[in-house]
Amino acid sequence: MNFAKKNQLEIIRTKMLEITTKLSKHKKQFLEPNWSSSRFNSIKLGLIIIFGILLYSCKSNTVVKKDTTNSAIGKITELSKDNILVCAHRSFHTNAPENSIKSVKNAVEAGIDIIEIDVRTTKDSVLVLMHDKDIDRITTGKGLIKNYTFSELQQFNLKMKDSVTLDKIPLLEDALQMAKGKVIVNLDLKAVNYKQLYQMLKKYNMEKEVISYTGTREEVNKMLRIDALYAVMPLVKTKEEMLYFHQNTKSPLQHFTNESFTKDNMDWIQKNNKIVFVNTLWDEDDSFVLGKMEAMDSVIALKPSIIQTDHPKLLIDYLRSKKLHH
Repeated sequence: MNFAKKNQLEIIRTKMLEITTKLSKHKKQFLEPNWSSSRFNSIKLGLIIIFGILLYSCKSNTVVKKDTTNSAIGKITELSKDNILVCAHRSFHTNAPENSIKSVKNAVEAGIDIIEIDVRTTKDSVLVLMHDKDIDRITTGKGLIKNYTFSELQQFNLKMKDSVTLDKIPLLEDALQMAKGKVIVNLDLKAVNYKQLYQMLKKYNMEKEVISYTGTREEVNKMLRIDALYAVMPLVKTKEEMLYFHQNTKSPLQHFTNESFTKDNMDWIQKNNKIVFVNTLWDEDDSFVLGKMEAMDSVIALKPSIIQTDHPKLLIDYLRSKKLHH
């Protein structure tokens, strides 16, 4: 029962007690010559019945609210009040293959705020981590991932640039278990059955612990039909899209692009308590690792909640030097 209802009941109880006490104290005043004690008692009984009806009405009108909180959004909102959070693109792959279990483990150990991992589906409907639609660039094999079963994919090893590792293409399920309670997960849903994904998240009680890049309006709505409170993160290129997702989704997350990441839009975002996610994956990252800070500083100046980078530890250290990371 919420505070307002509880307070209302207390007021009713107090008033009823006052009335019955006064009646008892001044019984003779209230009784006319032809009134009997039984009639007086009937009045008291009537008042008790009225109180009972009021009490039942208050209780029956109390709405039991479902838990609508998303712990990932809650944590991002709290931490980004005075900080900029860092998301590791394709997890923390400086010393491990991208989208590998080792890269997830490395992110956890390095204290990275958020990891982004890419999800695709195999021929036998298994959810795995893989950015590209084919396995040519990142494994020792060739071909489309959707043309292999998960078992068949295990014959190949993951690569780091030109080096072959002992790592294999991992199950999404294993990555989720590795990350749970240790790092926020951003799922980039490349080729996924959303219902299947949602059931897996529910299996591990993680449907409120992840955020998901869902891209287009159509994909966002597809996910929201499964769970209207899911933490979708749509791609926002224009002010019109920014306002559309503000009005039509419960999630405060928005993935801005170069076109939408402007001072005017960021002023509006901050006034309306939205969470903006931006990339520095190309020009800004390339300059940043060479010690040229101007491009990165221009991103930081607009104060997005989250910056996604291929150099998460380096960016965290830089933000800490500016007192912009916990």
